[in-house]
Amino acid sequence: MSRKKSIALAITLAIVAAIAGMLLSRVLMQRLQGPDTVALVTGTLLEPPRPLPDFALVDHDNQVFMNESLDGRWTFLFFGFTHCPDVCPTTLRMLAEVTRSLSDLQPAARPRVALVSVDPKRDTPEQLSKYVRFFDPDFIGVTGSEDALNDLTRQIGVPVAITPTDGEGYTVDHSAAIFLIDPSGSIRALFSPPHSPATIAADYRRVLKSTGQ
Repeated sequence: MSRKKSIALAITLAIVAAIAGMLLSRVLMQRLQGPDTVALVTGTLLEPPRPLPDFALVDHDNQVFMNESLDGRWTFLFFGFTHCPDVCPTTLRMLAEVTRSLSDLQPAARPRVALVSVDPKRDTPEQLSKYVRFFDPDFIGVTGSEDALNDLTRQIGVPVAITPTDGEGYTVDHSAAIFLIDPSGSIRALFSPPHSPATIAADYRRVLKSTGQ
């Protein structure tokens, strides 16, 4: 086996192991939930919510984006990149449908959507601005230094791997999970693929109801 194939195989195995770990964590969380815990159709509700680690990034307007930027609003947080050929555009279109279906809620209860890039070398704020606004003008694009992004994804369990392609190009393999962040900046629920806009919207309403909103 060539060195290049060995590296690719190692990366693939690492991603599979990380995803398996996330699935195992989901099963364990479900077992730990009590009988009064709200049951979600496609998501896993975290009881208690899991605080996000400290982070300092920038949004698509080149403004500081940190923990406090998530305070006061519900946010769907998704990790991807603008050169993604399939998962990212499909997920963002799906989330656009979700937000449209929740437009009847009070403004403070309507969720935001933030795409955090796992490809900081190519995804500048300007690139993210054009990309996320194509799906919805209110979507937020987030980037930052490679170290800051790696630290955040590692601490919350988002697997990311850079895979070289022909020439000097590369692609980025990453999780397709969606995190629901509550108004205090903590992870309240985790949605694993496959995603459906109708079921995610319904689950979101269940989460709001469980918090008295």
